[in-house]
Amino acid sequence: MPKTADPRHQPFVKPDPHLMDLAINHISSYYPLPKDLEDKIRVCLFEAKVRKNEYLLKQGEISEYLYFIIKGLVVGYTTLKNKKLTTYICLEGESVSAIKGMYGEGPSGESIYAVEDSHLIGLPISNLLEWLETSFEMNIIIRKIVESFYKSAHQRSNLVRMGTAQEKYEFYLSTTNHNIQRIPPQYIADLLDIKPETLSKILKKTKEPNEALMHSQCEIIENYMLHQQAFKQHGLTLSKMAADIKIPAHQLSHILNFHYKKSFSSFVNCYRVNYVRNKLQNISTWQHLTIEGIGKEGGFSSRSAFFAEFKLHTGMTPSEYARSGQN
Repeated sequence: MPKTADPRHQPFVKPDPHLMDLAINHISSYYPLPKDLEDKIRVCLFEAKVRKNEYLLKQGEISEYLYFIIKGLVVGYTTLKNKKLTTYICLEGESVSAIKGMYGEGPSGESIYAVEDSHLIGLPISNLLEWLETSFEMNIIIRKIVESFYKSAHQRSNLVRMGTAQEKYEFYLSTTNHNIQRIPPQYIADLLDIKPETLSKILKKTKEPNEALMHSQCEIIENYMLHQQAFKQHGLTLSKMAADIKIPAHQLSHILNFHYKKSFSSFVNCYRVNYVRNKLQNISTWQHLTIEGIGKEGGFSSRSAFFAEFKLHTGMTPSEYARSGQN
């Protein structure tokens, strides 16, 4: 039987600075962190490595941690009348905890477990609740994190009320930021409340593209990103891009997932990082700017997001890259 992976029973491991940067980047994406609060958060962060099928939390337990997924795939589900109902699917770059746990309110209504070996950064809920009382910024951050959890639950409630399996799948494609090829189909089928064999038929059908149409749509996408430099837009979303290039959101998501093999955010960030790399290779094009200014010009909304994403792609910080003279 799978077991709960309780960080209290593991050696306390302080994350490497670049991993803490990823967690800080995620938190500050909800609202900018003041330096003193960021320093307090870094002190409390710890690493947790969870094997496939191990639980982070079981339904009915008290949620004690907020986790940031560095690598891996985590699923939340609720059990009702001996039936498991998948409520959310989370991949690297996202956070996960019980909704009630964010305010320390009683037992969890869902179980959370790892679908594959996962590497996470944990932050104790007790610290969040302490800062909730003393920090205006943390009040906003926690509210927004909880709102994102409820938004996910609301989307699932919409999914299960839709008419056909095809409509459910298309709605999921148009609202998810995941690379769905990373997710075993049975979890998507469970989330959409359809039979696995039905989803299999839908996936088989959608993987048989009209080559001429696909080529045409890829040209439109690449023109939008390269020549119009849409990646520079702060807060660019899948729905905004779909509206701009007049490709339905579910169809655009399908192309990104199955042709480019990337989630929407990963696809856009590749263009942003490449833009910055090209700038840094020629000092005459940016000597009037700071490195942070180049990141902002390239579409990154915050310094932490810029540095974390750049290091993820290149293995170096922007400053290290500029000094190295990389080609």
